[in-house]
Amino acid sequence: MYWADKLIKNLDKNKKHIVDDMKTPSGHAHSGSLRAIATHGLMYEAMRDSNFDVKFTYIINDFDPMDGMPVYLDKNIYQEHMGKPVCNIPAPDGKSESFAMQYANEYISAFNQLDFKPEVKRSSEMYKQGLFNEVIVKALDNVDKIRKIYKEVADQDKPKGWYPFQVVCPKCNKIGTSLVTDWDGELVTYECKKDLVEWAVGCGEKGKMSPLNGNGSFMWKVDWPAHWKVLNITVEGAGKDHFSAGGSRDVGARIVKEVFEEEPPFGFLHEFLLIGGAKMSSSKGNASNAIDFVKMFPAQVGRFLFARTSYKTAINFDPNVSDTIPDLFDEYDKCAKDFFENGSGDNFGRFYQASQLYGCKDDYLKPYFLPRFRKVATYSQMPNIDIFKIFEEEKGSKLTEFEKEIIKERQKFAESWLKNYADSKEKMLIQTTLPISAKDLTDIQKDFLTKLSKVITDFDLSDGGDLQQKTYELSKEMGIKPKDAFGSIYQVLLGRESGPKAGWLMLSCKKDFLVNRFNFKQ
Repeated sequence: MYWADKLIKNLDKNKKHIVDDMKTPSGHAHSGSLRAIATHGLMYEAMRDSNFDVKFTYIINDFDPMDGMPVYLDKNIYQEHMGKPVCNIPAPDGKSESFAMQYANEYISAFNQLDFKPEVKRSSEMYKQGLFNEVIVKALDNVDKIRKIYKEVADQDKPKGWYPFQVVCPKCNKIGTSLVTDWDGELVTYECKKDLVEWAVGCGEKGKMSPLNGNGSFMWKVDWPAHWKVLNITVEGAGKDHFSAGGSRDVGARIVKEVFEEEPPFGFLHEFLLIGGAKMSSSKGNASNAIDFVKMFPAQVGRFLFARTSYKTAINFDPNVSDTIPDLFDEYDKCAKDFFENGSGDNFGRFYQASQLYGCKDDYLKPYFLPRFRKVATYSQMPNIDIFKIFEEEKGSKLTEFEKEIIKERQKFAESWLKNYADSKEKMLIQTTLPISAKDLTDIQKDFLTKLSKVITDFDLSDGGDLQQKTYELSKEMGIKPKDAFGSIYQVLLGRESGPKAGWLMLSCKKDFLVNRFNFKQ
């Protein structure tokens, strides 16, 4: 059973649900971040398709402090902002509303391109609107209970006078350096400490202020369950770092139940998307950006990467390995074929169905011709040939307009793959001079090429299929093995032993060029 269909069997279909995901916009969102939004999005879609009463939300956790310096930022400019809420820091691009919104909008654009379109909310706005006021008071009133939970669940001793809340310092505007030490039911006592954290320096300001209406926010392990309570979240997973024993999920589940008097949402641990085997960090600059990642393939194929793999299994995806992207297309096509033959009754067909965009054309849900990505990449490198004609021959009938759209779409992504990720062996470059390897051809191979040049002289170079057939007939007539015959063509044109269909390869060259090249021994 498709993992999302199986997962939602744990949920009460008779209640209203909110599936939520959350992220702090601390810099360019790395590709691995897409695993979280895709897992939640696919689960939401499975619930929607099963007639649950369900909403999908995404929280921009933009009231968090800037606690790391991305390598691509100018330290001379941004060092002074360390410790401030990311919603209050100027945007590097000089145009966006804030640091937070520049990177949040970039990430939202990325997952929107995969057709994941949750209702987006901002933590800073919710705090400022007073939506957290009730839970702030409840948490501060019950701080002894929260300290006890920290000790029992995470084995962390929080001293008397510790509160899980930080105010925005009214003097230096930092939140990451402030420490709340008392609460009288209306005001908190705070100090902006110079040495509270290693990554920011406080100003030393002390005083009292209201914690309400956006004057501050919870620390993470209380902030998470506070969001659950305020937004009535019923489903939210997270990575294994949050689900470790005594981690933020365990602490949050106890707090939401015992302090905020609400049941914790259904939780599940989802694995990571790894690029080349490494979990990624957005602040270290060592990962492909999510916005670049979604440009590697059509939205359906990008979604397929996440739909085909159980949320419990890590996805190791390395586009720099030449076969990775073509293999993904092949798997997608295999599942499409299964869907066309068997519907969504088995895993392969269901993977394909789940990969389609909401409200997609019916054309995607009934059988259509899918050109193999590798072939599209090969023929896209031959400017003088009609790629539609090639695939009409393969299909055995005329292409529909929709099928032509699919071919053109794959051409675009194939060209990107060839430019950025493909090995040199995938590139069909006609050699401008005779390759050195041609000297190793046998006499019969050289004779074959000479006779083939005479065929080409009299041949109308307009049909690759006919040229392919005439080449094969010549090899039979001369008693040369087809492998050796066609191999000689690849050697003198490409400098290698194999290649695409030789008829089409020759069709991409000018007649005079072919005649001269095939007569190289004379």
